[in-house]
Amino acid sequence: MTSAARRVPEFAASEAATGAGDGFGHWFREDPGAMRFAQVLFEACQLWDDLEDEGQCSNLNGLLSWLGWGKEYDPYFVAHAHILRPAMLSMYLQWRAANVLDRGDRNDVAKAYMLRAAIYQVWHLMAWIAGGDDWAAEVGPEIYRSYGETPDDIWREFNA
Repeated sequence: MTSAARRVPEFAASEAATGAGDGFGHWFREDPGAMRFAQVLFEACQLWDDLEDEGQCSNLNGLLSWLGWGKEYDPYFVAHAHILRPAMLSMYLQWRAANVLDRGDRNDVAKAYMLRAAIYQVWHLMAWIAGGDDWAAEVGPEIYRSYGETPDDIWREFNA
């Protein structure tokens, strides 16, 4: 693996922890590959959300490159692709449904809130990879509690 294949993609601003990233070291038992992958996935999701909501994002080509094939060269993803790929597909499908529901009534927005948190499901799975069933059960609530958005936030963003 070349160093270019291991570096953070151009669209990812940095490897510094943001938001839920504060827990990455703990959740993933200090695995630098898991921490890097989680951060890049988070930033990719932020850009994709910008693209959906605003019709543009700051680095569309970098985003598409990483999603299309760049992640396939990430050593962490390579080692766990058989587990991560279906989880990421589920995350994508939930996010697509949420993008319809978040513009609906309050019941739809409550469902969208749950679906928009699908990245936390991927991180919970990554905690399981790092430490097994008991570890994932221990840190799972902490992972989901790090979701900073509320259903009311989504309601105001799309319906107020």
